[in-house]
Amino acid sequence: MKTLSPPVAVASTREATLLECLLAAVASGALLAFALPPFDVPLLGFVALAPMMAAVLRASAIPALVSTLLTGIVAGTVMTAFLSGVGDGFDSPTLALAYFAVFGAAMWFPLMGARVLGAGRTGVIVLSVGALGVLTEWLAARLDYPFTLALVLWRDAPLLWVAGWVGVWGLSFLVWATNAALALAATERRLNAPLKALAGGLLALHLLGWLQHALIREGEMLRVAVVQWQGDYAPLIAQAKAQGAQLVVLPEACCSTDEGSRWARQMQVWLIFGASYAGNAAILAAPDGTLSEPYYKMYPFGGEPPSREAGDPVRAFPSPFGTLGAVICYDTMFTEPCRRQALNGARLIAVPTFDPYVPGYLLHHLHGAMTTLRAAEHHVPLARAEDRAASMIVDAWGRVLAYAPPDAQLAIADVPLGSGRGTLASRVGDGYVLLCLLLAAGIGYTHRRREQPQP
Repeated sequence: MKTLSPPVAVASTREATLLECLLAAVASGALLAFALPPFDVPLLGFVALAPMMAAVLRASAIPALVSTLLTGIVAGTVMTAFLSGVGDGFDSPTLALAYFAVFGAAMWFPLMGARVLGAGRTGVIVLSVGALGVLTEWLAARLDYPFTLALVLWRDAPLLWVAGWVGVWGLSFLVWATNAALALAATERRLNAPLKALAGGLLALHLLGWLQHALIREGEMLRVAVVQWQGDYAPLIAQAKAQGAQLVVLPEACCSTDEGSRWARQMQVWLIFGASYAGNAAILAAPDGTLSEPYYKMYPFGGEPPSREAGDPVRAFPSPFGTLGAVICYDTMFTEPCRRQALNGARLIAVPTFDPYVPGYLLHHLHGAMTTLRAAEHHVPLARAEDRAASMIVDAWGRVLAYAPPDAQLAIADVPLGSGRGTLASRVGDGYVLLCLLLAAGIGYTHRRREQPQP
């Protein structure tokens, strides 16, 4: 009788040494740096972490932690080194490196958990890495250290439509799982079934995205300008008006309500601006100078005091163009603010922003990348106005229509307005995280049953 060969057991391979873990961490850190904005090497994010994962999935706990931590630190160091000379004279890179270090340390948990739950089964390890990776990101956001591997996809417009169904978490799952499958393929020295399935799935999802883009029929258009400046905004608003802008978005906490009202009236434009108005607020000014009720920032950053009425209620603004929404800066790092505005029926969301200064505007680039992800997640255009760098206008599919580099002061685009209906992701919020939790729990239960002695 013919017997089937057992699956390759990763746990049975030689354990990785500390030196191997260190070398793998340096390689993955460097690759990750160039997968992230502003470098954005296409598709590199799907392979960048594979060297580190290949070592960590064969290492004991301490070398594994050293490897994941070093991966994050190397990525941050490489990025700041290549961006040196841009934005020098601002704050030190310590803040950015601290976030990369936290990200590196956090990677240890899903990889070690997957190694235990997978027990040498390739497919189970890959699913465990994806599910536990998403759960780790979700928990980090709850602890106010938000990060997501989906950032490596922010320019991958043909794939971003997936976020409308499974949220940004679904994109993150794909990145975690594909890197894990590639790492195990390298360890096993064969093309495993998970890698084949993920590669084929990614190709199919990209083809569907390209097809959807080819079939798009744009509806009502709105000419939008975002101002990237810190100073006298009146000349730039006038310049935007002269170029046909109907709506102008200014940065976070940039002016008083009196100034915003006066500029809108003088320039005869609709104006969304950030102001300190009983808290950190975003307000819509009409061409006659009347002001909307404010939207209050939901997620304060760092030591920033919370708004007196932080996000309660989450107001949208009626206008002749339909409902307009707003979220403020750090809000885009979390699902809920844009989700609430999508459920309000927003056809466009303005994002007044003021990011911390670090050399190379590194945090500006990383934070700005969330703009395309949130737009695709809720199928609503976003207009991000920052005071120094990475201001942009993005359509409902996550495609960048206009982008302002650090030396620019204005970006203008004709924006197809969204439907105001949101997406499945808008309705279920973090529901995909629950699916990942159930998947991890199911794998854990199965693992426990397998470990129990058989009678």
